[in-house]
Parts: sequence; C-alpha cells; structure tokens
Amino acid sequence: MTGSLKSIRIIKDFPKKGIAFYDISTILSNPKVFNNVVDLMSKEVVKLNASTVVGIDSRGFIFASAVAYKLKKKLVMIRKKGKLPGKTYATSYKLEYGSNQLEIQSDMIKSSDKVVIIDDIFATSGTIRASMKLINKTKAKIKGIVVLLELSFLNGRSKIKPKLISLNKVNT
Repeated sequence: MTGSLKSIRIIKDFPKKGIAFYDISTILSNPKVFNNVVDLMSKEVVKLNASTVVGIDSRGFIFASAVAYKLKKKLVMIRKKGKLPGKTYATSYKLEYGSNQLEIQSDMIKSSDKVVIIDDIFATSGTIRASMKLINKTKAKIKGIVVLLELSFLNGRSKIKPKLISLNKVNT
C-alpha cells in the first residue's frame, strides 16, 4: 500500500446503481500524494526495463504522462474509438457496466519497443486485455502493467499474463 488508498474517495451508485466509483481526484489534488504515486509507478517501470509507456484513456493518461516525463520515456495513448487521427488498430471490450472500443495509432509503437501499460484502476481486466490486444498488433513486447488500484475481488488478475503491479488493492 502506498498510503494513497485512503486518499481515494468512493462514490456509491456511480456511474449507475450498484457500481462503486473510485474517484482519484482527491489524489490528483494533493501534490504530495500524487508525486508519491508517480515516484512509485516510475520505480516499477524502471524495474521492468520498459522503453515505452502506454496510457489508457482517460485517467491512465494522467499517471502515464507523468511517469514518461519523469523517466524520459516515449508515451503512447490508447484512446476510445474515433479520437485518434491517422491509421489505427481497434478492438472492442466489455466493462463491468457496459462495452466500448479502443484504438491505438498503428505507427506509434515499434516491434522493438518494450511496453509498460499504466492505468488508474484494474477491475475486471477488460480494458487492460483490450489494450494488450492492440499492443500485440504492433508486435512489441509487453513487459508489465502498473496500476494505482486493483479491485482484486473482481478476479481480473487471473485473466491476464503479463506482470501486474498494483500499488493498492481492495479485497472486498
């Protein structure tokens, strides 16, 4: 645990009834906590020997861009369908409360890149698996996944193979 878990506000029944939303705004608005999270994520990216940091739309961008800047690494975005110009790879995925499509620009990652995916929250694994599918289309090597918070009670970890590093876990 990073101590950042107690800084995350939980909003019940958002975005729909029965869903608990983990609001990271309280981390972002506290420079000490935010800097600590970025430092911890950066250490994990260094351990994984990554050359490229991939951030997932949209809250993953916040942490991925800070880590890429700190480590002087290439930053690549995975966005919701229709938000990226040029040629893209696309894939569909399911969320715990719906479905969506993600895209990555096809020329942003090279086959020689060693990629770390960064996101804020890891839940059912749908978004991460879709992101991995997109990166696999580039033939780059996925070294690992780094997230701020894992909702381990949803058992998403069992559905992925790369190393998952979560700074915090919620078990219930």
